[in-house]
Amino acid sequence: MLKFTIIIPHRVGENIEKTLEGVYLSNYPKENIEIFQAEGTHPTVQRNECIKQSAGDIVYFIDNDSIVSADNIKEASTIFESDEKIAIVGGPAIHKVSSLIEMYIDKCMRAYYAVGPIANRYRFDNNDVKEGSDRDVILCNLFVRRNVLFEAGLFNEDLYPNEENALIDKILSLGYKLIYNPRIIVQRPPRSNLKAYIKMLLNYGRGRFEQLFRDFNIKNLIFILPSLFANYILLSPIVLCVYHFSKLNVLKYYFLPLLVYIIMTFLLVLYILFVIKVLYQKFGEYLYILLCFLLLIFSMDLDFFTESLE
Repeated sequence: MLKFTIIIPHRVGENIEKTLEGVYLSNYPKENIEIFQAEGTHPTVQRNECIKQSAGDIVYFIDNDSIVSADNIKEASTIFESDEKIAIVGGPAIHKVSSLIEMYIDKCMRAYYAVGPIANRYRFDNNDVKEGSDRDVILCNLFVRRNVLFEAGLFNEDLYPNEENALIDKILSLGYKLIYNPRIIVQRPPRSNLKAYIKMLLNYGRGRFEQLFRDFNIKNLIFILPSLFANYILLSPIVLCVYHFSKLNVLKYYFLPLLVYIIMTFLLVLYILFVIKVLYQKFGEYLYILLCFLLLIFSMDLDFFTESLE
């Protein structure tokens, strides 16, 4: 039977009792589970140090606010035992919302139109287990074979966030497989307000940029598109001024993609509001989720763009 090491990085003095309670309720022999509570201020360093001290066959990474489902370890064990080439197993992190603001943020994070395939990380579905990539899994709910972690060189401590994406790319390049299982679930709260939400988005954009250039992988070139989009948006006022004074008709076509994009975004937000049945309650709610949606798209783009200038 496989042995599991669970690593939970957290700040010094932080209470993680709820996270530990979920782990203790796991449907897996307790003698085959060890837990590391990694206190510190740099999660990547904390994880690497715990990996070096661990004794498990499989390392399970969760966050300080992850509430694991009871069958997660059991499900992962079955998958790992089925094929030695399977090095990574993961599933979604479902947001546990407690307010309308959190509900709006959750809906935005689960919209493919806004975040593309990484929406899988936040969506619960009944699809079958599948072979996937780093865009399907998230570090707060991730199993990795310990020996493969060392083979891949552990986490890049100069890269945070997105350090798991670089590590997964390296592991997959070594010929191993990643399996996404939608039944392996953790629950955690989304960001509770706009300030925290924007900060998270800016960090994601910065992390993607750093990953692109520090751990280059050609498939990640797609993440240059947000920078180009940010350039396009930022140049729009300048182009509008030039058009106003020059009357060059050809410049009118510059704004067509932006117009289409805005219309699609408004329609999608209307659909989201209709689905969660608040469309006719308050017009302010429409404006709020629209703001969340636009912030999601543009904040990540803007931080990617500003990092590229430095």
